[in-house]
Amino acid sequence: MHIRSINKYKVIKRFSLCKKMCDLSETIYIQEPDPTCEETQKVFSDGKEYLTDISSDVYECLCKGFLISDDKKPSLQNNSQ
Repeated sequence: MHIRSINKYKVIKRFSLCKKMCDLSETIYIQEPDPTCEETQKVFSDGKEYLTDISSDVYECLCKGFLISDDKKPSLQNNSQ
């Protein structure tokens, strides 16, 4: 069984997720996608409180304009897409 890591993201555009408004510059944590089983991904708040599960499709949409990886510079992430 593969253990998926949890990555840190910075909110760059407001959105609502599971009755929680994610504001600009807020940090959230999302479990990495599982390409083999396509299982849902867990989302956690900045305080590492579990919020909800999301599908890979929702994750991809969030990464296209709502979130940036907190581990990478925004210019590097934009060039890779």
